[in-house]
Amino acid sequence: MLERMLEPLALKWRVLVGLMAMLWVVPDAVLAQGPVSARPDASGLPGTDRLQRLVNGAYLWVLLLTLGALVVAAAIWAWGTHSNNVRAAADGRRGVGVAMLAALVVGAAPMLVNWFYELGR
Repeated sequence: MLERMLEPLALKWRVLVGLMAMLWVVPDAVLAQGPVSARPDASGLPGTDRLQRLVNGAYLWVLLLTLGALVVAAAIWAWGTHSNNVRAAADGRRGVGVAMLAALVVGAAPMLVNWFYELGR
């Protein structure tokens, strides 16, 4: 039964590995040929500075919401533990984990975007 459940994941993994192998096998000279090119340019469109400020503000809000979720989940975990409420303790512990993972993803997002951009160049 477990093998049937994991079978679609194994197929997706094989496809991903195959695509990555193709990207590393094809020489850069073949991929770089052609008249089309693209480069990010902050002055290319009007309003880019406003969009950057909007993204920075949203980034702050997400981090503050993540911090709030972490504090609430830790309080639920503590309350559940001290009141012998196993369900509340488990939910609080899960919430702490989710909040920490969210903070990790949000904090790493700019680096991940830049890394994948450089990988694709």
